[in-house]
Amino acid sequence: INWVIGILATKDCDDILKALLKKGDRLYLVPIPDQNSTSPAELAALAQIICPELTLCQTFPDLTTALDNAVVENNLTVICGSLYLVGHFLKIQTSRIHQR
Repeated sequence: INWVIGILATKDCDDILKALLKKGDRLYLVPIPDQNSTSPAELAALAQIICPELTLCQTFPDLTTALDNAVVENNLTVICGSLYLVGHFLKIQTSRIHQR
């Protein structure tokens, strides 16, 4: 699975990552726009401790860049960690649809 994850600073990052990550997964970490989120670098360090068998663990400055990298892989891509992040994704998609 390709995980695109951003987590609010107020959430228990350990438990979230432990519940999701499995050997061979790919992790694309992002900040959550306009929210107090855990830094992608901090999440990356934690993820590598929790699941050292990840195929990829990389940080990105924003959701769009992470998705551009994640969806080229032939795996399921899941956006999670925060409803704010999912909301941001929907906003981006709505914008793209209206620009066509």
